[in-house]
Amino acid sequence: MKLFGSLKIYLCVFILTVSVMQISAKPTDMIFIEQIYKLYETNLHGTHTEHKRNIFWLENCLKLPNIHPSQAIVVTNTWEEYVKYKILLRFHIHYLLTKEYVDWGWEYDKRDVTFYNIEWAKDIKESFEIARSRYAIARHYWAETKKWSALAYSKPVHIGWEQIEDLNYEIENGEYDYDYDLIIDMRMADLERKIAIIDGYLEQAENGAKQN
Repeated sequence: MKLFGSLKIYLCVFILTVSVMQISAKPTDMIFIEQIYKLYETNLHGTHTEHKRNIFWLENCLKLPNIHPSQAIVVTNTWEEYVKYKILLRFHIHYLLTKEYVDWGWEYDKRDVTFYNIEWAKDIKESFEIARSRYAIARHYWAETKKWSALAYSKPVHIGWEQIEDLNYEIENGEYDYDYDLIIDMRMADLERKIAIIDGYLEQAENGAKQN
């Protein structure tokens, strides 16, 4: 399994390298944050069930430098505009990471807990533990999203990146419909409730085994 996992990672890196070579105007040894971001936006964002791969790209692109301003996603005319552009880019990447982790957690979370689940109690609890860890990471990225959002909003320039600037405005003015603080709190509380039920099932099973 470890060998298979390593092969998958090498394949991802190979595909990434080929893709970057294709989108680069000139051959270069450097990979930039914008290039990986564009790959996510055009190729990966649609494959919503592959959160692990999407997160791999997004988390790693945060470690990369920005491309030259002349090749940026948005054309900027002043240094102040370029600074805001870089902040907005990081704001949006953290936002996307929040969404990916919340959605990934939900894949492990949405099972109902009823009396006939006791047969699979251990597996269900493991699934819930994974969901809880994903939600915890999402909470971290949402805090980072709000930090970058506030910083971007403090820059009194408009760069014409309408979709991202609109999202920034909505978050800063309480107009964004999907409050991840509230969503994560609700899902975490519900997880704890369901894990407590599962623990009760496991305790019952253990006591029954001892009696037999």
